[in-house]
Amino acid sequence: MNDLERKLTGQGDKIENVNFMTRKGNDLGVNWFDLSVNYNSEPYKSDVCIIVTSYYGHLKFLINTLRSYRETGAFVICAFDQPYFGWNNLAQESMKSVFLRPDHILMANSWVFKHVTYDDSKRNGWFWDIKYAEGIVNQFSNFKYVFCVNGDCLWQKPEGLKDVIELLGDGDLISGQSTGDQIHTASVLFKKDAFSKVMEYMTEQMRVPVMGSRSPEVMLKETLLFHKLKEVVAPEQPLFKSGDVDFYSSYNQDSTWKKLLGYRNLSAELDTSAEERLEPPEQELIDLYEDGLYLAGYEQETLVPYYKTGDRRYLLQWWDQSHDDYRYRKYLPLEHYGKDPIWE
Repeated sequence: MNDLERKLTGQGDKIENVNFMTRKGNDLGVNWFDLSVNYNSEPYKSDVCIIVTSYYGHLKFLINTLRSYRETGAFVICAFDQPYFGWNNLAQESMKSVFLRPDHILMANSWVFKHVTYDDSKRNGWFWDIKYAEGIVNQFSNFKYVFCVNGDCLWQKPEGLKDVIELLGDGDLISGQSTGDQIHTASVLFKKDAFSKVMEYMTEQMRVPVMGSRSPEVMLKETLLFHKLKEVVAPEQPLFKSGDVDFYSSYNQDSTWKKLLGYRNLSAELDTSAEERLEPPEQELIDLYEDGLYLAGYEQETLVPYYKTGDRRYLLQWWDQSHDDYRYRKYLPLEHYGKDPIWE
């Protein structure tokens, strides 16, 4: 992404005094005709399409994660699972905490919103998000690769996309987290033909609904066997201390994906640090829009003040209120942790 593209996606300094009929005095450095000629055919500029699956729970990360995908130069589709049911609060003001901001919209090349689905939204939602995005992918013959990634996963080395493609080689797909028996769907690169076969198989399975859901990981493995697709397993998997594969990269530990892409699963890191009393992800990776509007209420009162002040008493509060067993959560006043701020 060059400087002009960063401006066009709303990053950097505010653009003012733009006269599109002349280059002189134009903060963008181009005129309207330049933009028309150079930016109206964006889907044809890359042979890679990145499909980002997301929902309102990712909003605290999404501005940063989408930026990292755009930095690759690939065509980015964000499939956002719209958050409304007929029994929700449908007042206009409810959009603020669960829907997209204009700067989110600018950060992806294209957006899709699937139909409303019910029950086990994580799995059903994931499939239908991908299915709708596939409709766009199929319109463009130049796409040779399709990268499916969750909206809470960050690439701190977006330039490493070319290295992942090289690692795929003559294979059909590669996931950042796979045991061979189970292929996790949080971050998978497909060759376009293989992606089409996977979607064809999954669509046939999902065409007839069931109570609950069918696991995308199970269906992906079934597709490989059915179509005899070749999986390339990333040489270095993120591991727990036990040696088992950590499909969520919960500790930002070493892996092929981390080395090549700077891969981070921010949801997993945030949850793990809360429950295991570890340092939380860096503040700049969390969107503190309107004092942490996208975070849980107790996090707005604990984690957000910690990020803003550095006072570790708030961090101790956050840890105590985040125990994974509600029976052991502690809700204590700030003064319980000391009368004065704790800096280290």
